[in-house]
Parts: sequence; C-alpha cells; structure tokens
Amino acid sequence: MRYINKTAFINYLSCPTLGWMTRRSMLPKLTGPGNELLRLEDRNIHNISWHLFSNTVNAGKLGTGNAVTKELLLDSGIKTISGATFVAGGYLAKVDILQKLDDNLWHLFKVKSGSRYKAKYTYDMSFSAMVLAKSGLGISKTTLLYLSNNYRLGMEISQLFKEFDCTEKVEPKVPEFLALSDEVFENIESENMPEPYLKRHCKNCQVFDGCMNKDVKNHIFDLPRLSALAIEELIAMGADTIDKIPADFKLTQVQQIVKNCVLTNTNYVSENLKTELENIKQPFYYLDFESMMTIMPLYRDIAPHTQLLTQFSIDITDAAGNILDHYEYIADQIRDCRREIAERLIKCLGEEGSIVTYANFERVAISNLAGLFPDLCEKLNKIAGRIVDLELIVKKNYYDINFRGRSSIKKVLPVLVPGMNYADLKIGDGGDAAASFAFMAMRLCDDEKIEETKKNLLKYCAQDTLAMVKIHQFLKAVVS
Repeated sequence: MRYINKTAFINYLSCPTLGWMTRRSMLPKLTGPGNELLRLEDRNIHNISWHLFSNTVNAGKLGTGNAVTKELLLDSGIKTISGATFVAGGYLAKVDILQKLDDNLWHLFKVKSGSRYKAKYTYDMSFSAMVLAKSGLGISKTTLLYLSNNYRLGMEISQLFKEFDCTEKVEPKVPEFLALSDEVFENIESENMPEPYLKRHCKNCQVFDGCMNKDVKNHIFDLPRLSALAIEELIAMGADTIDKIPADFKLTQVQQIVKNCVLTNTNYVSENLKTELENIKQPFYYLDFESMMTIMPLYRDIAPHTQLLTQFSIDITDAAGNILDHYEYIADQIRDCRREIAERLIKCLGEEGSIVTYANFERVAISNLAGLFPDLCEKLNKIAGRIVDLELIVKKNYYDINFRGRSSIKKVLPVLVPGMNYADLKIGDGGDAAASFAFMAMRLCDDEKIEETKKNLLKYCAQDTLAMVKIHQFLKAVVS
C-alpha cells in the first residue's frame, strides 16, 4: 500500500490538482548534478545531526525497515530515535529525530540544511506532528535544527547547528491538519483528478506549462515581476492572458512595454539604446564567472553556504565583435583559490575599456574580493567600476515578444542569435556547473573524470562570454 507523504499533502493545500499528481508520481523528476548534490549534502547533514544526541537509536538498525510504531517505542524503552518512519491513517511521515520527554510526550526535531528559519518549515513539522498524533504520540515541543554561519571546518559538530523553537508555530497547525486530513485523503485517493484552476501559486509550479498554461499564448505570467497582489486582482477579473488586461490596470513601465509588444505584435527598441551602447568603451572585455556553494564548507575558514568563485572566462574583442584574445581560468579543486582568481583578474582585465557582464553577479563578486584582500582592494574596485551590465541594458531598452517576459541569457540568446544555445554542451547551466566542481572538490571524481569535467566547465564558461559578444553585436546592429 502506498501512503500520502508530506509533499503530496502540502502540495494539496496549495493546489488539489498538484497534490493529486504528486501522489501518483506525475511530477517531473529532478535530475542532473545540481539535484544530485543537494540530495547528497542533505543526507550528510541529517547523518551528522544524529550525533548531537547521546544514545540515539537509528531506526534503520531495528530490522523493521525504518518503520516505527508507538508500541515499538514503548516496549523497547527507546528514548531518542533518528530516521524513523511513522504510518497512520493513510499518511506517512519521516521523522528526523524524536526524543522522549515524559509519560507519552515527545520532542520533535526537524533538521534543515539552510542557515535560517523559513515559514515552510512549520508546515513540514506540522505534518510530521499530525502523523505522530494519529500514531498515538503526543508532541509537546518542536525544534528546528539549522546551520550556524559561525561554523568553520574542523570545529566540533555541536557548533554546526543552531536551534529554533517552533512549538508556538506548530502547535495550532496540527489540529488544522488533523481536521483536513480525512478530506485530503479522500480527494487525493479519488480516481478523478481535481479540476485545476488558476491561482497565484501557478506562477512557479513545475507542471504549469502542461496544466493551466497548456495551449495558452501570452499568459499574464509572461509579465516580468508581476506581484502576488496584481496576480490575484487579474485572476479575479478573469484576465488570464495579457490581451485581457484592462487598459487602466496599473503596470510598471517594463510590464507596460511587454503588454504593448504583445498587443501590437512588435518588438520594442528604446530611444536610449544607442546612447547606452555608445557608453560601452573599447577595448571590450566580456567577463563571466562560475562559482560553487556547498552546504558544508570544503576549505578552512569558510562558513556553510559560502559562495566561492571557481573559474572565469574573458573575451576581448574589437568594435566589429572579432575576438582578439581569450583568457580562462579554473581553480584547483582541493583549495580555496580566491586570492589567485583576484590576481589573475587584475592581470587579464587591464586598466582601460568597459567590462561587459550579464547581470550584476560579477560586480558583486569582485567587490567581495576587494573586501577580502585589502592590498588588492584599489585595483579590484577600479575593475568593478568599469563593469557594464548587458542584461540591464536589454531589460530597459529592448524587448522581443519571444522573450516571454524573461531576460536571462539562456532565454534571450536563442531569440537574438538563432542557432546558438547550450544544448550541445555536456554542462549547460550554472547549477550543474557549480555541482560538477563541488563533486571534484569533495574528491568524488578520479583523475580522468576531473580532467573531463574541467574541460566541460571551461567550454560552458566560454560559451557565456561568447554569448555576450553576440548579443552586444545584435544590439549594435539594431541601432545602426
């Protein structure tokens, strides 16, 4: 028998259709190096957390397939158990840590690899507490264990975690969930899928394109940065596509541009585009960084979730877009190479000419390097001052209806430069690039794999700088 888990239940609360699909494993599978790294690190954090408690019994060693009941806990005299699975009333909950207090009252611990409390954690813990209540176990206290920014590699494990008492947040939710549980169970187990309807949660739903956006052209979600309030108002008036938005509905300047392009089936070119492009001074440097961020620090003196630069690519071109020189760098995966990256950047980027990036990440990263290395601060700040954000220029001055409200390089490039994309690359997005480097840094790759991965990472980063060259040339052609 299959049971309703936390994800299906919580998804149902935001969208019955999504909960029904979750129960039947109909959602897209999260694959690729980025998701693999998240799962690996999450398991690692949970395993580490179990060592915080003395005499903890791992449910996996009970010979019951991690399944635990109230009777088993009482008969065995277990005081603290980790990794236990409870089943009751058609629901299944995996509990990180459960510690007995007195009589039949227990302390529920939820382990998260983040570095702060998030509201969604309350739902996680409330679901677990609901299933435990159905199992006959009373939860009198709930605590979130999350990661401390003060932890550094080599410290005691006790310094890795911080505690946040969530009892007052969880306590009122449990009876709410219990009251809903029978209705949710009946509807999720029904053979008939609940009829979907448009809501603001649809905006970031992983099945949106095959659900409410199926066969829909110019959905309101194609408007950039549409607020939750605006979404609710538009849905209430039956405006699910951009052409249905009333003329007097308040939109931002950028949103109005998108709407006008959709209504007139034309592209937008601002009067300021030529001036903004003329402000980009030769020689043209095109710079792209890649970075990694692991939950557990891999090098000394680095906090959890620290973003570390791992490589860069630089193209230098003439006015016609011909590449005059190319520089690239990739870090040694077994050490922190930020100092070396800073010095190489100073050497490669010279002292004159604009440095073109796509988005603001490179400017922020260079400013962070300047703060990290005071002796390089002046030179690095001068480099940061020469940066021109090409994405910002696109956002303000050019729109193609095929952007669908997006401005990222992955969305813009295939529209402006047909035939140029990332489909043929072994590593094709930033998340997978970060994870691939992390696997090397964790020493999970042999020498042959490391060599292959580094080649693929360099190709990916070089594609980003070449993409900027091509986009810049396209925009210049538009105004000329």
